[in-house]
Amino acid sequence: MRIQNVLKGSYWFYQPFIAVGGVKWFWIISFLVMILAGLVAKIVRVSNEKISGGTKEVLRRAGNLLITMGCLGWLWMFFRQQQVAFLAWRFWLLLWVVLFIWWALKVIYYATKRLPLISDEQSKRDLQSKYLPKNR
Repeated sequence: MRIQNVLKGSYWFYQPFIAVGGVKWFWIISFLVMILAGLVAKIVRVSNEKISGGTKEVLRRAGNLLITMGCLGWLWMFFRQQQVAFLAWRFWLLLWVVLFIWWALKVIYYATKRLPLISDEQSKRDLQSKYLPKNR
């Protein structure tokens, strides 16, 4: 494959050949690892009670990302192997990569920017509520 092919529209909107050998197993195992990592994140979130609420939310979002994108990747791989017209195009893989990056950036933004702000606001609210009268 030449790198100039990536710049042509026919490369992205053309029926690819079925994957064979190492390439096929690379895709299948990659998507399977994503699904399993998402399931581990979900199980850790539910089973571990020492984890704070913010970390549980990050695990929930990361688990959703990995499970969804792994299943969509497997679906694309199935369509490619069965040579289904339109649904096996490389364009869908490109769209998958863009969506994965966008969603992963949203999860990272939540974990690094929003979560500290939410925890600071919660600690201020807790400190303030300590001095407010209690409802009877």
